[in-house]
Amino acid sequence: MSLATARDEDARPAPDSIAPPAQMPRRILFVERQPRNAQALSEALAQSGPHWSVEAVGSGEQALAALGAEPADVVIADERLEEMDGVTLLTRVREKHPTAIRMILSEGATSQRPSVAAIVAHRMLAKPCNVAEVEVAVRRSCALHQLNDQAEAHRKTMKAAALPSRPGVYMELNRVLTDPGWQPNQIAAVVERDVAMTAKVLQLANSALFGLTQTVTSVQGAVMFLGVDTIKSLALTAEAFGKLAPRNVDGFSIEAFQAHAMLVARITAAILPAGRAQQEAVTAALLHDIGKLVLISDSGQRWTQLHRMAIEREVPLHTVELEIEGVTHADIGSYLLSLWGLPDGIAEAVAHHHTAGSVEGLALDGVAAVHIADALAHELGPAGDDPTPPAILDEILVERLGLASRIEEWRATARRLEDVATDPDAEGH
Repeated sequence: MSLATARDEDARPAPDSIAPPAQMPRRILFVERQPRNAQALSEALAQSGPHWSVEAVGSGEQALAALGAEPADVVIADERLEEMDGVTLLTRVREKHPTAIRMILSEGATSQRPSVAAIVAHRMLAKPCNVAEVEVAVRRSCALHQLNDQAEAHRKTMKAAALPSRPGVYMELNRVLTDPGWQPNQIAAVVERDVAMTAKVLQLANSALFGLTQTVTSVQGAVMFLGVDTIKSLALTAEAFGKLAPRNVDGFSIEAFQAHAMLVARITAAILPAGRAQQEAVTAALLHDIGKLVLISDSGQRWTQLHRMAIEREVPLHTVELEIEGVTHADIGSYLLSLWGLPDGIAEAVAHHHTAGSVEGLALDGVAAVHIADALAHELGPAGDDPTPPAILDEILVERLGLASRIEEWRATARRLEDVATDPDAEGH
């Protein structure tokens, strides 16, 4: 995904003021056969002021023509459009209008191409359409992309190394999955072309993260046991860590970093029910601190200075980063993942793993789960020998979501998962 140039008037959004400036209204193009949802969304957004413009068209061809006449900030397409379905439309929108936020309305279990829809859309929305949920999704995606604009502007002010290129294996897996007739052996073949990647995926698949009852000895076996979404997550994690892993930086251990990421992912999986939302959240958990790797790779010395400041002032690292740099490692990590084309749900959970309470319309979703899991993992002890004060659990958020009664249960789960992570035989492998 290509991001638009940052605007000077953009600022980090507050929970109650995430609408864009009045002089720059967001244009939303709703593509569905019946315009009822577009009209309801227009009425709902109109209550927050003249910041939104909603237009409805009835087909993919009409949508492309409308976009050719005037760009849109958000395109929402029904998956089951006639002639040109929603997946095909958003694929063309991605090619011709890459800065547009893409959303698809899908019936979930009856989706014709769920894997491809998840690749081409920033967010997947459930049908029948709940206008209130669509409104929150639109607001949250616009806020996330605005935050990414800020991170992009920050990067342009630094004499920093180039961001790592898109992960090749991950992108190739996505390409294979666009074929509705893909087979597990094709997925395995992509991973197996890279010997180091194969070894890392098998290592992660056999780790305590997934609790398999037998050892997986082949990538195809891992595909069959874990599913293609998990293999994509493992491939992305392995490749991202491989591209960015720093060496000989004071106060940083890549081994401890990876162990913490794995623990947060396991706790996240325990918090959320199985399904696509859980899988996205687990991916976000594995990558939640990837912005640290970007910053360390750019300037290990600068990162060490910020690290020491956090220790001296006895505040979390992200507090110092925001004060000194104007962005945090969470912002940079989210920006990188957005550039790589990952869904907004993943990028958003990474962006807000310290600030989940600032997200509008929050429920027990990926953002909340990754924040809770990260805080509970830090309660068990620092990642390696890192003495910086950890981020703490947002108790107000927990109360607001009605989750206070479950925190002790999740703390106990976190302790058990940490024990298993240090003693893999506890789960039988």
